[in-house]
Amino acid sequence: MENGAPDSNKAPLWKRLLPMVIGVGIMVFLFGWVLPQFIDYEAVFRAIGAISAFEWVLLIAVALVRIVPEGWVYMAAQPGLSLGQGIKLFLVSETLTNIPPGGLDMVARFQMSKSWGFATSEATSATIASWVFTTLSKLILPIAAVLFLAINRVQDDDLDLLAIIAFALVLVGGLVLYLVLRSPNLAGRVGDLLGRIVHRVSGIFRKEVHTDFRTLVLEFREQSSELLRKQTPVGTLAGVTARLASFAVLLMALRFVGIGSDQLHWTVAFGTYAVTMALTVIPIFNMPGIAEAILIATFNSAVGGGAADQVAAAVFVYRILTWLTPIPFGGLAFTRWRDQVRATGKTELLDAFDDSDAAPEGA
Repeated sequence: MENGAPDSNKAPLWKRLLPMVIGVGIMVFLFGWVLPQFIDYEAVFRAIGAISAFEWVLLIAVALVRIVPEGWVYMAAQPGLSLGQGIKLFLVSETLTNIPPGGLDMVARFQMSKSWGFATSEATSATIASWVFTTLSKLILPIAAVLFLAINRVQDDDLDLLAIIAFALVLVGGLVLYLVLRSPNLAGRVGDLLGRIVHRVSGIFRKEVHTDFRTLVLEFREQSSELLRKQTPVGTLAGVTARLASFAVLLMALRFVGIGSDQLHWTVAFGTYAVTMALTVIPIFNMPGIAEAILIATFNSAVGGGAADQVAAAVFVYRILTWLTPIPFGGLAFTRWRDQVRATGKTELLDAFDDSDAAPEGA
C-alpha cells in the first residue's frame, strides 16, 4: 500500500488464517476437554439463566460504558481525535481483530485516520502509542492489586509474588522506553541488544529472523518520541480506567451468579484479574480461552473449590459482554465509514479491503 500504510495483503491468506485456526484448536481443547473435567456445562447454563433481567441490564450498561475509556486511549494516542472517532477506531479494531482473516485491524485504523485528515506519520505513531498505553495499563494493574490487598489487610502470597514480577516488568519497560526516547545513540544500542536477544532465542527454535532491530527502534523513536513523552501518563490512565471498567463487569457477574463477598473478596478477585491481564501482554496468554481458563481455575481455588460451575458462568458472561459486544457495533461503524468514503470519492482508501474477503458487512 502506498504512503506508508500497512500492507494487509503482504502475507498469504493461509498465514493470516493460521493464528485463528490455532486459537480455535486451543479453545476446543480447553473448553471441550480440560474444563469439562471440573465443571458441568448444564449447571453453568443454569447459573447464567438465573441472572435476572434487571441484572442483565446492569451488566450490559457497564459493558457499554467501558467502551468510552477505550476511546480515550485512542484520543491520547492521536491528539486531535474526537471521542466519537476514538470509539470508532476501538470498535472497528476489535471487530477486525476477531474475524478472519487477521491483519486488517491496523490497516483500518490507519485508513480511517487518513480519511479524517491525519497525516501518515500521525496515524503510524498512534498505532505504536496505543499499544504502549494498553500494555503499560495492563502491567500496572497487579501493583494496584497489591495496594488494595494491603489496605484491606487481605493476605495472598501468590498474588504478591506475581505483582512484584509485574512491577519489575514495568520498571524494565519504563527504563527501556526512557533510554529509547533519551537519545538516538541509546536507542540504537537498545535496538542492537534487542536484536541479539531475539536472534539467540530464534536460534534455539532454529528459526531465522532477518529484522534490523536497530533501524526498527530508531524509526520508532523518530516517529513517536514526542508523542510518547507528552501523552504516556494520560494514555496509560485511560487504559487503566478501561481495565477497571472491564473488571466491574466481571465482579458484577460473579455476584449475580451467587459468589458473595464472604466467598471471594473483591480485592482477591481484582488481584486475580489484574495478574491475568498482565499475563496477556505475553502473546501466548492472549490467545482465545487461555485467560478465561486461568480466571476460572484461580477463582475456584480462591473460594475453596466447589463453586467451579458458578465461577465459570460468571467468566463466560464477562467474556461475552466484553469480547462479543463491540463486534456488531464495530461492524456497523466500519460499514458506515466505508459508505461515507465511497460517497466522497476517496475510494483508494478502500483498496486494501476491496482486495480482501475480510471486510465486515454490518457484522
